[in-house]
Amino acid sequence: MTTAVTGNRLLILWLIMLLLTLVVALSPGHTGNMLLWYGLAWAATLVKGWWIIQDFMELRQAPAFLRRILQGWLFITATAVALTAVWQ
Repeated sequence: MTTAVTGNRLLILWLIMLLLTLVVALSPGHTGNMLLWYGLAWAATLVKGWWIIQDFMELRQAPAFLRRILQGWLFITATAVALTAVWQ
């Protein structure tokens, strides 16, 4: 049994990540509720980062300790950037 991610799954994930990127990039600039857009960008970053760690870096079968370190780094970094944007 192989644990490698199939090419079709990677293509679908890549297309979804591309769509998420476009949604965030094409979001309205200075609208009334910027916290909503910051939250959307933060959530999209976490989802995309999770998929990159799990599937593109092929760490789905890696030891839990290693996955948790990378996921923690992703959460801390994305949260720090989002909070910086909010308090700017």
